[in-house]
Amino acid sequence: MAHSVGYGWVLLGLSATGTCAGNLLLKQANLALAKPGMVAIATSPWFLSAIACYIFDLVFFAQALQQLPVSTAVPVVSGIRIAATAILAYVCFGEHLTGYQLFAASLITAGIVIMSRAQ
Repeated sequence: MAHSVGYGWVLLGLSATGTCAGNLLLKQANLALAKPGMVAIATSPWFLSAIACYIFDLVFFAQALQQLPVSTAVPVVSGIRIAATAILAYVCFGEHLTGYQLFAASLITAGIVIMSRAQ
């Protein structure tokens, strides 16, 4: 069944969501353990949930590539992942978010808009 390019963008957004969730879950896996050794982290429910999110990401990204050119999809999804992860790390973990980071996130967003129109 043929899908529209809009469907590809939805899949790309879902892919980026999977990566952001995975990154935040990895951070939580480290915070939840008193002594985060490799075995303890790898068997943590937070870590296993992160792996599931990364698999979710890969499946949706592979599907998005059926609808979108790789030269557009990779930069766009990378930008979304970077900006969203920085903002969500601030919200969820109180990590530092500077004016420079917000400015960079706005540049990334502008780049995403430009890339999405360059087809």
